[in-house]
Amino acid sequence: MNVIIPPKRRDKRSSFKTLVAYVSTREEKKPGDAIVSPEEHVVAAGTTVSTPGFGQLVDYVGRKAAAPATQIVSISPEGISRVLSGEVLCETSCFSLDTAAAEMNMTAMQNRHCKDPVYHFILTWQSDENPSPDAIFRSVRYSLEQLGMKDHQYVAAIHLDTDNVHCHVSANRVHPETLRAQNMWNDADTLQKCCRVLEREFGFNVDNGSWHMDAYGDLHRTRRDMPAAPIGAAKREIFSDRESLHGYAVRETRQMLTDFAEQDVLSWELLHNVMYTRGLGIREQNGGLAVYSLTTPDGVSVKASDVHPAISLPAMKARCGEYQPAPPVSSDSAEDGVLLMDSFYMPQLHVRDQELRRERREARAIARDILRARYDAYRDGWDKPDLRAGERFRQISSHCVLRKAHIRQSVRDPLLRKLMYRVAEFEKMKAMAELRLTLREERQAIRDTGEHRPLSWKTWVEREALQGDVAAISQMRGWAYREKRRVRQDVMRQPEPAVIIHFAQGDDVTSFRTSEHETRLHRDGSVSYLREGKPAVTDFGNRVEVYAASDSQSDRFNNDLAAELAAWRSGSHVVVTGEQTAVNRVLYSGAVRNITKDDGKPFAVSDHQQMMNVRATEDSLRQREVTDGLRYAEPQTRDDDSARPVRPVLPRP
Repeated sequence: MNVIIPPKRRDKRSSFKTLVAYVSTREEKKPGDAIVSPEEHVVAAGTTVSTPGFGQLVDYVGRKAAAPATQIVSISPEGISRVLSGEVLCETSCFSLDTAAAEMNMTAMQNRHCKDPVYHFILTWQSDENPSPDAIFRSVRYSLEQLGMKDHQYVAAIHLDTDNVHCHVSANRVHPETLRAQNMWNDADTLQKCCRVLEREFGFNVDNGSWHMDAYGDLHRTRRDMPAAPIGAAKREIFSDRESLHGYAVRETRQMLTDFAEQDVLSWELLHNVMYTRGLGIREQNGGLAVYSLTTPDGVSVKASDVHPAISLPAMKARCGEYQPAPPVSSDSAEDGVLLMDSFYMPQLHVRDQELRRERREARAIARDILRARYDAYRDGWDKPDLRAGERFRQISSHCVLRKAHIRQSVRDPLLRKLMYRVAEFEKMKAMAELRLTLREERQAIRDTGEHRPLSWKTWVEREALQGDVAAISQMRGWAYREKRRVRQDVMRQPEPAVIIHFAQGDDVTSFRTSEHETRLHRDGSVSYLREGKPAVTDFGNRVEVYAASDSQSDRFNNDLAAELAAWRSGSHVVVTGEQTAVNRVLYSGAVRNITKDDGKPFAVSDHQQMMNVRATEDSLRQREVTDGLRYAEPQTRDDDSARPVRPVLPRP
């Protein structure tokens, strides 16, 4: 097991109410949920929307439509109660879960010196562990006791919605009786020690941490054998998929340096030779040693101690004396083979990335940058809907003024004129009251449709994806991949596919609108094409799955749609797999499409034998002159045919 302490707000305004609502509620949009357009979304009457004020926690809580029902499971003699809040099992030392936030707030308010009484940490277990609720809550109570908060108010909630079982603990630092605030200094080390003790007591899997327990039950601080990668190098490799200089130096030299250090033969000359053979150099820099690339000596450099602790400046001085620069390398020595550069650092993509994949990645990155720029332009140009309230009130006032002027000219009797003035004033007040009610209804209608504020980034991308934007669909798929969660099956379980057409990674196309299928876009970026409410074809981006149909006509339409989706791909990698009869039907639909459509986008597959079958089918159909009878593939077209992207015609194999 392990522990996580989330970062706190810098303004010291953490909220018990928000935190308790967060840990006791787990209602999140799943990647497999279907997206509905704004017109289809109806806000329930009486539903309130939370305003952002606590970052992601408030946004998370704001997604729930109503508070989940709570049910008391048990109450211990010490007054600790377990409550089932929806699907979340909670434990609290307060009177009830509903009043826990208010109780902790009232206690904290009595200590005016404690600026931030909210304390939050998470106990998490490995993915293959499933501890019992009793073990989890006993671990919570033991952790609070070790933190010095045994009798403090707390709320703990078990979450099972991720791969790892974890428990959120929100506690009040202010003691309910003494009203003294607990000092949380060194809380991370304390909780790490608790994890090691609990692992031994309950038999949990031993996890890595800043402390470890030996065979005798004694705790010792964990020492790193090798330093961790610098933050900048780690981010470069994660986000840009480019190898950092630190990663290259570690991969090429760390094991050799370890062997030489263990043999106690490391010297300045040997160190320079090892670095030179790998295209690296070592020099004094900023009071220490730095490793740099010989191809770009003025470029980025890394600390030598980050590559290996044995080659830090103090360690090398203690071992070999004062620093000695690398000797110059002459052409004669290089020709004699004394020093040869076996490899050198190249800031390029990893070996597993091929050129085509690199081009597609760069194209997707450019498309997503353009998509973000479009959203920024939308935000900058967004104007709140103007109801012209002031102008409409002024029109009523102007009408009343004109009415009084007419009365002044037409009525001579002073008493009658005064009476008609009062009537005009009354009608003005009545019209203004009606206008206020009308404005209230119009403002509520704007709030219900979400037009009172600009769309968020994710909502805007979903709207663009519904309109068929390829970059928006690709962005949604990127979000689904980055979450690194198990793909949960959609509510409507997909049947076993009869045929699967595999494409290259990231070979995205827009969603299609067909006369024979219902198109449904999911949050993970997949597009389902339904027929009679059942999945017929599903486009996952890197593959298209075709499902068996109940009748021959539906099967024909499904195969035509699959061929249409394959024709709009780049064609660099198309592989059809499945039962042979079903594969032949898809290939036949592809041949029909090639001779019935003249849009420059042929259906082509990578397998040579399958492509020969398609060509033979085309020749047979042309010889039989039945082309006019093959127009059933025409309904599989998009709404925006005039805006189709032009792709080069692939040559026949």
